[in-house]
Amino acid sequence: MSVDPAPDISTFAEFAEAIHGYRARTESLVRGALVRVGERQPSGASNDLADVSRELESTFRTLDSAAEEIRVQNEALFAARTELEGSSALFHHLFELAPTAYLVTTDDTRIIYANQAACGLLQVSKNSLVGKPLTCFVALEDRSAFRAGVIRAGEATAVATWPASLAPRSSGTWVDCRMRVRSVSASGDSIPRMLYWNITEETDEDLF
Repeated sequence: MSVDPAPDISTFAEFAEAIHGYRARTESLVRGALVRVGERQPSGASNDLADVSRELESTFRTLDSAAEEIRVQNEALFAARTELEGSSALFHHLFELAPTAYLVTTDDTRIIYANQAACGLLQVSKNSLVGKPLTCFVALEDRSAFRAGVIRAGEATAVATWPASLAPRSSGTWVDCRMRVRSVSASGDSIPRMLYWNITEETDEDLF
């Protein structure tokens, strides 16, 4: 999944400052020019110069208003981005540090995201898990039933659940687990649907 880059807020601030600077330089130059023109023109031209001066004053006020509006919007954008980054960090920690295994996969179980608990359960590093089908951790004789559960999860509107045994990569023992899976439509065309997994280990008491 891709995330659009955050806008460079400093660019808006620099633009507002540039408008302020441009307005000050322009006003100084124009007022100086009007004074010089007034000194050279006959007295009858003073009304025209006054009209020009008023129009320029109106233009300068418009520039001041525009610069102030940009400043206010820039502050609001900065506050919104700070809040969004805080929320994003919170949900990232909720996913990564959850006490049970969380996975996000494609509809054919190819792993997109895995939290720390999932890496611990499967005993595989995160970089090695990404792109690997979860099905490869299921015993060959159980894969047909596992795939049937995945198909049911992809077609269901609620959470699908079923038991399955997984084999951690560096362990010779099987781990009895409970799969809880929800199918979610993804934004974008590259991944049409995703599966959200919550996997918990089950004890003998849980299984019977």
